[in-house]
Parts: sequence; structure tokens; C-alpha cells
Amino acid sequence: MSANTEKTTDFKKIAIAGLGLIGGSLARTIRRKYNDSVYILGIDSSDESLESALKDGVINEASKDISSAAAGYDAVILSAPISTNLDMIDALSKVRQRDDNFDLKLVSDVSSIKQPIHDAAKEAGLNDIFIGGHPMAGTEKAGYAQSNAYLLENAYYIVTPSGNNDPSLVESYMEFLGSLDVIPIKLTVDEHDHATACVSHLPHIVSAALVNVVKDNDNEAGVLKTIAAGGFRDITRISSSSPAMWSFISDENKAQILPVLSEYIDALKDVKTLIEGQKNSVVTEFFSTARDFRDTMDVRSGGGIVDSFALRCDLIDEEGEIATIATRLATHHISIKNIGIEHNREFEDGVLKIEFYTQDALDKSKELLKKFRYTVYEIN
Repeated sequence: MSANTEKTTDFKKIAIAGLGLIGGSLARTIRRKYNDSVYILGIDSSDESLESALKDGVINEASKDISSAAAGYDAVILSAPISTNLDMIDALSKVRQRDDNFDLKLVSDVSSIKQPIHDAAKEAGLNDIFIGGHPMAGTEKAGYAQSNAYLLENAYYIVTPSGNNDPSLVESYMEFLGSLDVIPIKLTVDEHDHATACVSHLPHIVSAALVNVVKDNDNEAGVLKTIAAGGFRDITRISSSSPAMWSFISDENKAQILPVLSEYIDALKDVKTLIEGQKNSVVTEFFSTARDFRDTMDVRSGGGIVDSFALRCDLIDEEGEIATIATRLATHHISIKNIGIEHNREFEDGVLKIEFYTQDALDKSKELLKKFRYTVYEIN
């Protein structure tokens, strides 16, 4: 489906506060889908990011002050790190208290933890217009220069209403997000933070712990680091993410993380006991249960574990593009093991994931897709 110049939305003037990877990609997506029918204010502390976004035509106006969004704008989406988002909530609250020209219908965010920012919005008296948001997309990269107009396409976008919102506001925002070709999912704050503790925060902690165990067991020659391959690299790749960010997340969401982490520790102790007792049949059941549940998951969705011969690429926003890519590969006698759209792409690149049977097929596909001007991301 190509960009539609006739799209309409209740949010005709939108401020994006924070033009990093997510904020920049969100602004680019809005521009791509709505062209000039939505006026975008970019707010950022970086002159370089603001100047680049203006030059690219992604934003119409630039500012360094969040209060610029309070008058004349329908919505502001806080897209900075959560600590900065909390500061901006406070700043907007002060503007609302003293200024009769406060016009914002909606305040949202993209933070990966919802409880702190919902608490801040309630304390600031913005609970009626605040709706939390969390796009399940991103990479280890950061900054406006890394943003792109397809990062969010077909990604899950979790929406957490405050409970004090007008239902029509929630509906309008869900419709707006849907128009950006994301997949909005409505959850409560607790549901969101528990879910991310299980499928995002715990895996990062486990990944980091596993890397540190291998580091502590390695010798001076670095044998373990040298021979580490396959499964180890796959499940520890996410350890390359920002340590500062994950330290903050671990602290802010510890109420949800600690019980899940305790369950994981207990599970490891149970397995240790089984292995010590040579209860092979029970150990086999342990691995079988995990395999069976893992096999029910959509292996085409993004996540921390990746396949050996796979790549991701951005799709051109045209009908039938997946079929076009598959046909181009088939005409060059390249066999595809699996192909599908990524819906959860936190710390992943690309909209489309393609898996192959061999390294040779992967290498040939990368060159072929680049030849046809597709943006291709290697999976390391």
C-alpha cells in the first residue's frame, strides 16, 4: 500500500519530543503516511538532530523547549529516555497550571516501562490526557541518523490508557497508530510491565549473566571467546545494548523483574538438582517442554534469538512487495526457508526477515537485494 495523501486524523499538529532512533522514526513515519497534512514540531536538545530533521523535511518546526508543544498542538509524544520524559511531564504540568492556552488533547510516550511515567502523569494532573505507549521496535543503534521511515512498520505498538481517559481519545489514538501501519495492542500498565519483564528485561539480565560466566571461565588466550558460536552468540547478542539504559530499567521495573527472576533462578536450581540426581527422563521432559512451547511461537517475529542464515530488510511501501522479493530470489535459484514480517522488533533492524538453508544462499541474497536497492541488515 502506497502513502495516502488523503489520510485524515484528529491529530493534525503533533510534537515529537526527542528525535532519537524511535522519535525520529516516528516522525519520519508520520511524514511518509500523511505527507503535509500533519504539521510536526521536533523537540530535541541536539542542534544537529533538529537541523537534520528540518533539512530532511521530516519536521516543520524545531524547538528545544517542551512548553512549545503546550499551545497550538493536538498531541505530544515523549520520545526521549524515560528520565527525560519524566522531566517533560513535570514541565507540561506546570504550563497547564499557569496557562489558559494549554491545548494538548493527548500526551503519550514511547518508554519501555510504564508504571513510573503513569505515576508521574497522575501526580502532574495530566492523567486525563496521558496514554502510555511502547513500540516494540528498535536496534542497538541510537540517534536521529539511525532512524528510518519503516522501523515501526508492522511492529506491535502497546498502548496503556490511564483509566481516566475519555474512551474516544483512546480510540482516536489507536486509530492514528493503526494508520501508521503498526499493530496497536491495548494493555494495562501492570500487564505491560509484567510482560516486558518476562520477555525483554529478564532475557537481557540472563544474557548479561551468561556472558559474564563465560568471561570468568575463559583463559588468557581467550579460547572460549574464540570458539563461542551459534547458540551462544544468538542468545547473548542483546548484551551489546546500553548498560546505563538496562541498569535504569532493572531499577525502575524491579517490582516486576524480581519475582520473574526468582522463578528463573528456582528453575535453574531445579534443573541442577535433576542433573545431579541423573534423572534423565525428567531432564528430557524439561527440554521437551521448552522446545514444544518455543515451537508454538511465531519464529518470524523479532526477538533475542536469531537463526544462523538470515537477514532483515526494509520493505518498499507497495502492495505485493513481499511476493516481488520472493520471486526475485527464486528466479536466481535461491531457496527460502522462511519469510515473514517482523512484529516485535525491539533491538532488531528491518521489517522483513528472510531465513535460508545455507550461508551461500544468504550471501547471494544479500548481494541481490542490495542490487535492487533494498536496505539489508545482517544478523550477527
